[in-house]
Amino acid sequence: MRNPDERDDRELVLAAQAGREEAFNQLVLRHRKSLYHTAIGLLGNADDADDICQDAFIKAYEGLGRFRATSSFYTWLYRICVNLCLNKLRTRKVRLFFRLDHDELVLPATDTADMPTEQAEFLGKARYAIAKLPDKQRAVFILRYFRELPHADIAEIMDRDVGTIKANYHQAIKKLQAELGAYVRGEED
Repeated sequence: MRNPDERDDRELVLAAQAGREEAFNQLVLRHRKSLYHTAIGLLGNADDADDICQDAFIKAYEGLGRFRATSSFYTWLYRICVNLCLNKLRTRKVRLFFRLDHDELVLPATDTADMPTEQAEFLGKARYAIAKLPDKQRAVFILRYFRELPHADIAEIMDRDVGTIKANYHQAIKKLQAELGAYVRGEED
């Protein structure tokens, strides 16, 4: 399913390319929330997600004149964001290698105060399992499962073919099932 605002995005992009800053501001307002949720899902850190989103919009603004609409604006923007996130993760891994500090591997906590204890515990285990996925599998999983993007859009965002995206998603699911299977079956420690 395509983004329902794709036509409106195209009109706003054309207006922004013609120099109307308010049109680009509308694009930012339209996409910032979902872009932020994607970035925080990939990075697990609100400050990093804010920085990446800001950088993604800056790069999009600077590159708007070269945008030729061979893809939709939102897939182009997501590609910028995902690439920035993957670069950030690579940098973080180098730092982790030297510091051996794995606290950053956990995805951000959601408010679990009103959840039953078992559900809150499972959510914590699931966040940790997702955070342990290889970067590209985690990106595909988050874009497909949480952002509900079609495989074709994810392939466009990540500059891969659809078969590779489906394989990455399938591998991520298998790893999550292996990691969380015992817990789901009631065999947790």
